[in-house]
Amino acid sequence: MLETLEASPEQPAQRLRSLVSATVGPDWAAAVPQFLYPEPEPQSSSFTRNAPPRITTERASDWRNRSIALSIGVDADARRISQALTEPEYLEAWISLPDHADDSRIIASKRADGYRLDQVCDGRSITSLVASFLFCHQRKMRLSWRKLAAQEMSESLVDFRIRGNFASSILEFRQTAFISADEYLWHQRLWQRSLGSLALILRSI
Repeated sequence: MLETLEASPEQPAQRLRSLVSATVGPDWAAAVPQFLYPEPEPQSSSFTRNAPPRITTERASDWRNRSIALSIGVDADARRISQALTEPEYLEAWISLPDHADDSRIIASKRADGYRLDQVCDGRSITSLVASFLFCHQRKMRLSWRKLAAQEMSESLVDFRIRGNFASSILEFRQTAFISADEYLWHQRLWQRSLGSLALILRSI
């Protein structure tokens, strides 16, 4: 069972959102680098503690065979990262949808086998993401990932792996089994911004 993240027990999501607001500004582009094409950077087991997060991706010639593969340096240990990846109050703080509107917000809720994320605007859900754990360990987890929007549904597989320990870790991410090019590109934008936000939040607390 995952332990509770060592943060203030009073309104942790609001505390993290304030940290996101503080980091998203003129320096955002410098703090969160863009995807690199066409070849991924080689992964390294050593990271400088204060180095900016590095995000790489790979792509195949045909979208049906593509996977989104990311590797990012995080200034946190495996326990804190795994909790940020699974606890609803923290997911609300770093998940950022590509079509996020100023008057909408992300609401996360726990499920028996995972969690659900709803983009809510004017009291109604616009887009929902339902994550069901196929297995979940502190350093490795796999999820069945469903996107529900406008009476349409897509399903794919998401894998997280955490390497390293103490204050410098590597978070590896992979998403596969896309049903369309649009879904591939939508999720590519989702994870680019979201994982960059996650790295900045963990660096700040």
